[in-house]
Amino acid sequence: MQLRRHKIDILSPPSGQDDYGEPLVIWSTYKSRIWASKQPILGNEYFAALTTSTRVEVKFNTGYINDVSRKMRIKHNNDIYEILDVINVDSRNMELLYYCKLVN
Repeated sequence: MQLRRHKIDILSPPSGQDDYGEPLVIWSTYKSRIWASKQPILGNEYFAALTTSTRVEVKFNTGYINDVSRKMRIKHNNDIYEILDVINVDSRNMELLYYCKLVN
């Protein structure tokens, strides 16, 4: 397990409509100020990621959070990351591993 020294927010996708019936485009905070480790994808992991259709750039690790999905995003400082995959490490509900790519 890596040292969790970064604070991140997990964002829920927009849902619903505004007063004019248009879909909302604002992401809301699902969980805020979560301690996480952040690592770039390097070595064998990087080359394995290149074989997929989407480019994994970074991975985050947190304690277990219920109901986190690939539809959500991670905000770290001013950067927003799309969650490409969420892994429940060893299926023990103790920690989650997120493979992500930078959106902005």
